[in-house]
Amino acid sequence: QGARCVACLQKEVDITDGITRHAQVVRCGTCERWLRPGGNSHQWVPAEMESRELLGLCLKHVKGLNKEKQLVNAGFLWTEPHSKELKIKLELQQEVLSGMVVRQTMAVEFRIGGL
Repeated sequence: QGARCVACLQKEVDITDGITRHAQVVRCGTCERWLRPGGNSHQWVPAEMESRELLGLCLKHVKGLNKEKQLVNAGFLWTEPHSKELKIKLELQQEVLSGMVVRQTMAVEFRIGGL
């Protein structure tokens, strides 16, 4: 395979492979708090829609992020205000060859479940 530039590597390598693309978050229908996962203890935490706190909670549900696949940036994508769905955009980077870093973006969809 010879040497390739970063632009060509971006087309050939999918660093998003193995990362969750669909997940579910749970929201209380009464007080509108969100269920934060965490080992044996689950906590209900307040978070406004599209807040930093909610983004952090959603990221806890994303599997596959690690030291090799680094999260560079994350943010919400627009969804209908009353939909039972949240979408976030992740920007990832990974070193694929010695010294060559590839950056790619992907979307993760979250279904809002209620109790």
